[in-house]
Amino acid sequence: MSGERSYIASSASRISSVEIRENRNFIFTVILDILVYTSLFWRDYGISGQLLVAHYISFVAISDITGLFLPADKRHWFNLFRFIGSLSLLLLVVALASKGLDNGMPAVTLISIVLLGLRLLHSGLLLKRYGPLLKHLRHYPEYAMKYFRNANRSNQIALGYLVIVGAMIFFPQITYWTHYNAGENRLDDILTGFQAQSGIHFALKLLVFETLILNPAKKCIARTLVATFFIIQWPFMLPMFYLAPLPFVHAVVELFEVYLAILAFKYWRESGTRAVTE
Repeated sequence: MSGERSYIASSASRISSVEIRENRNFIFTVILDILVYTSLFWRDYGISGQLLVAHYISFVAISDITGLFLPADKRHWFNLFRFIGSLSLLLLVVALASKGLDNGMPAVTLISIVLLGLRLLHSGLLLKRYGPLLKHLRHYPEYAMKYFRNANRSNQIALGYLVIVGAMIFFPQITYWTHYNAGENRLDDILTGFQAQSGIHFALKLLVFETLILNPAKKCIARTLVATFFIIQWPFMLPMFYLAPLPFVHAVVELFEVYLAILAFKYWRESGTRAVTE
């Protein structure tokens, strides 16, 4: 009997230590990411083109927010996209600096590079320890197909992200043309490349997270935040959208996000009141 009690106490202790370690990793992740994005958005917006750069950085930042709503047992999926996003942002910052487009603040650029390097290393370590591992990646397509096959209308509409993924990866020049570069043509090649990468660290990330966030309340909040953070950029960046080679076409993304949020709210109400902490 004493041996059984000892085993139970030992098991509880191990579980408790794992939870503490995971909570510490989560807190460190949030703090580090706040510092990273603070440095990335700390720009001289009086310099031509810097508003456009910040807009592209916001793709990663906004989609990262949805990771906060992943269930605890699915949170490791954020590690993969955090790693990819960190690498993409690091290459963006270095490329901008190499062309003298680092917003006139080299010290801030250096801080961003250091923080992004730390974020890349940290997410790589978490990826190695918690996954998603190859077995998770192999099983995901089957899981996703089953999810959408049995999904309600609100969740099925999220398949629209596949269109965005395809447009960004295969036609990055066209999607880049939905923005005005403010006359700073040196940004074109860098941001067109980043636009293609956004197909993974923005659109594909949101699609995957859509299939993992099952709680209607959390999904509604996550979708609403994404839609809100895109819409509030318009008053500050209106010329960037209506002076673009393809004027106002960017609004298609915002309308899609708003539609997703509305559907999520309707489904949340229809499914009954569920606690956000479920």
